[in-house]
Amino acid sequence: MRKTTISIVFIVLFFSAILNAQEKKALTNPEKFKTELKLQAKETKSIIASFKQEKFMSFMKEPQLSEGIFYYEKANKMRWEQNLPTNYVMLINEETVRIKDNGKEKNMKGANKMMSKINTLMLGLVNGDIIEDNSFTTKYFVSDAYYIVQLIPKQKRLQSIFNTIELSFSKTTTRLKVLTFYEGAEDKSVIKFFDEKFNQPIHSSIFLTL
Repeated sequence: MRKTTISIVFIVLFFSAILNAQEKKALTNPEKFKTELKLQAKETKSIIASFKQEKFMSFMKEPQLSEGIFYYEKANKMRWEQNLPTNYVMLINEETVRIKDNGKEKNMKGANKMMSKINTLMLGLVNGDIIEDNSFTTKYFVSDAYYIVQLIPKQKRLQSIFNTIELSFSKTTTRLKVLTFYEGAEDKSVIKFFDEKFNQPIHSSIFLTL
C-alpha cells in the first residue's frame, strides 16, 4: 500500500513538473521580440510550408484532421491548399481573394468587405503586420519553446468568427510554428507548420490558378 502511494505521489509530481515547464508567462520585453520579428519579415521574400490542422469541437469526441501546403510571396500573395481529407484552396493575389471547395470555385460577389478583411488578416498573420493591427488587443507571453502572441479581436464581426488568435513563434528561429484559432470555450483549430522553405522561387501559376 505504501509503495502504491509513493508511486502515485511520484507520478503526480512528475506530470506537475511537465505542466509547469510548459506554462507560459508574460513576456517582459515584447519590443525586442517585435523588432526581431519585423527584421525577419523584411528579409523573407517567400515561404513554402506543409501544415497539419486539428479542429476540436465540443460535440465531437475526436478532432477533425486536415493537412496541406502553404505558399507565400511578398508582398500580397498567398495560397492555402488543403489536400486531405478534402480539397480546399484559398488564393490571395494582391486585392483578390478566391476560394475553391471540392473542385468548385465559390461565388464571392457581395462579400467583398469580408474578403478584404480576410485578406488583411491572413497576410498579416504571415508577415507579422497583424501584431500592430489596432483591430486587436495584443498580449505577449513566453514559454520554454515559444514566444506567444495572443490577439483578441475588438470588432464584433471578427468576434463572431473567433474570440482569440494565438501565434506561437520558435524562440530559436522566431518563425511561426503554431497558429491557433479559439472559437469558443471548447472549440479551437490548431495549425502546425513544418518542412518550411524560405526565399525560394515560386512559380507564378501558384498564385493565379485555383
